[in-house]
Amino acid sequence: MAALAILSAAMLAAAPAGDASCIRALGPLASGSVPQPDGFERVACPKDASRPYRYDRAGGIARLTREVAAGEVLRPAPELDVAMVRPGDTLELTSGAGPVRIERDVTALQAARPGQRLFVRAADGQVLSVRYEDVAP
Repeated sequence: MAALAILSAAMLAAAPAGDASCIRALGPLASGSVPQPDGFERVACPKDASRPYRYDRAGGIARLTREVAAGEVLRPAPELDVAMVRPGDTLELTSGAGPVRIERDVTALQAARPGQRLFVRAADGQVLSVRYEDVAP
C-alpha cells in the first residue's frame, strides 16, 4: 500500500533586490527553539550576521543556540528555505490501493524533508512510517 504525507509549508517571502541572503527575526526567539519560516523576513546581509544554530541529530533539525532578539539579522538555517515537516505538524496521510483512497490526519513525530521517510501518529495512537511528499494546496 502506498502512503503519501501532504503538507503545505510556509516559505519565506520573496527576497528583496540586492544581497538578500540573510533573515530578520520578526519577534524574539528562545534559545533551543526551532526557527520557523514565518518568523522571519528576507533582508540584505550585513558582514557581521551570525548563524546561531546547532543541528539536533535526534530531531533532525536546526535549533537556536542562544536567544534571538526581534529585529536581529541572521544567516538562515538551511531548512528554512525547504518545505519541511517538523515534529508536531499535522499532515494529511493518503493511502491508496487501486481505485480506493483513504485520507486521515496524522501528527509528525520527527522532522523530514521532501522524499524522506518519517514516523507519524494517527488519532487512534497507531505509529506509521510514511514518505513525505510536499504537495502544493
